[in-house]
Amino acid sequence: MSEKAVGADNQQATSQLFEGASETTREISQTNRELAILLSMLFTDGCVSPKNKNGWRLLFCNKSKILVDLFQNCMVKVFRLPRTRFGISKLQDKYWQIVVNSKDIGNYLVSNFGTFRTLKLKNGLPTKARLPIKWLIINDCVSDFLRVAFSCDGGLSFYPTHRNGIRGGTKWLIRTLFLSCEHDQLRKDYLRLLDSVGINARDVKADGKIKIEDKINISKFHKTIGFVADVEVTNHSKFWSSYSKQKLLELMISSYNQPSKIYNLPVFSLR
Repeated sequence: MSEKAVGADNQQATSQLFEGASETTREISQTNRELAILLSMLFTDGCVSPKNKNGWRLLFCNKSKILVDLFQNCMVKVFRLPRTRFGISKLQDKYWQIVVNSKDIGNYLVSNFGTFRTLKLKNGLPTKARLPIKWLIINDCVSDFLRVAFSCDGGLSFYPTHRNGIRGGTKWLIRTLFLSCEHDQLRKDYLRLLDSVGINARDVKADGKIKIEDKINISKFHKTIGFVADVEVTNHSKFWSSYSKQKLLELMISSYNQPSKIYNLPVFSLR
């Protein structure tokens, strides 16, 4: 992605006029916040892939209907698309999928923000995907972008553990915020975005994750970023499946004051 191109086309723009087909001759309101949310979704659980000869297919797939609805609402607001243009379906594995085809929207996104493919190419090499760091910082959309990224591909590890000892041992709480991302360069980009809002995290390449693990930075994340409201923890979680990610974050923050109240929560005794 060219930062020069991003700055030229987006930094000062409050509206955008597409060229070409009928749908793109309408002037659209380009709200930076909604565009940042869309970009975050496309870099995590979405894609912009070629369709037929010159077209593009925009897709987002997630278990949260809340996030699918957010994707549609942002597309409608940014690109003035009628809701009838979208195909929404629920897949057999409990995922929701939303799809819209548009040559001109695809051209706009790819020409300004580069590839959204994060999986390796067939030859095993990484793609040239880069997060639009400069654009997000200039337009004060870093927190919006990260909130959605962590809601899509991130989560929380929060549980008690202990060490046996002759005096009864020691108990403590594991508290970790994480963002899963297998793309080495994108993890570096996420670290830069977090650093831009004053949050220190570490790149755990072996796990393919960004991790935030200390009180100061977890508290900063809670204050400046957080999770999209009512998006639930997935069933991959041993203890917190179907629990709101934001409410779990708030419980994690409260645990710093009285950790002993957490050790004996029913959710741990049932496992």
